[in-house]
Amino acid sequence: MRLAIFILLSALILTSCNDKSGKSEHVDEGIIVYNVSYFASEKENPIVALLPNKVELRFKENNISLTSEGYLGFFSTKFISNYDCEKSHILLKVLSNKFNYEFPKDEIAFIYNQLPPSKIKHLDEVKMIAGYECKVAKLFFEDKTINPIKVAYTEEIGLANPNRNTPLHEIEGVLMEFETTMNKIKTRFTAKSVSLEEVNSEEFIVPDDYVLSDKATLKKYIVDFN
Repeated sequence: MRLAIFILLSALILTSCNDKSGKSEHVDEGIIVYNVSYFASEKENPIVALLPNKVELRFKENNISLTSEGYLGFFSTKFISNYDCEKSHILLKVLSNKFNYEFPKDEIAFIYNQLPPSKIKHLDEVKMIAGYECKVAKLFFEDKTINPIKVAYTEEIGLANPNRNTPLHEIEGVLMEFETTMNKIKTRFTAKSVSLEEVNSEEFIVPDDYVLSDKATLKKYIVDFN
């Protein structure tokens, strides 16, 4: 079975449907919750039943923490990126095993299968998602077997370089609706809510009980669950 790691950014994520919660002029701290849906059915790929259907993004002072949990807590993942640090982190927990993989802040996380788009066309189109006005862009890919896709992003949330470590790092706004392929499973993220609240600074610190690991170790665990 396939263990998918959900990072984005990520990143990306939202407390009341289609409503802004405590919106102010300067939005720079809070939680975004995304609904996650898969283009494959459980019949086509049984692992879909084990994957998360919700992802949460916490942001504060341009720092990002993206978390997801699958199969009743059997595994969980967390992406941490502190804006002033040169490295980002993927934390993976499988049962009692806890791993911390560090990689450069300007590198696309290895779990993304698709390459960055070869062209981004910003459209004269606006969508309202979770109470936020979003601009729409159309992505084109060098691989012509990949159909163009639309993404929606907002500039009403003050988060610098919000899509770091993702194939969509060139888009400067916070993604509110987008598609990506992670571990060969096509996935759609849609922001459900944005809660403007204080976020604990510990969300952006790697816990001491996570062991520093390399990419090969994380890939081994991912492959073992395929």
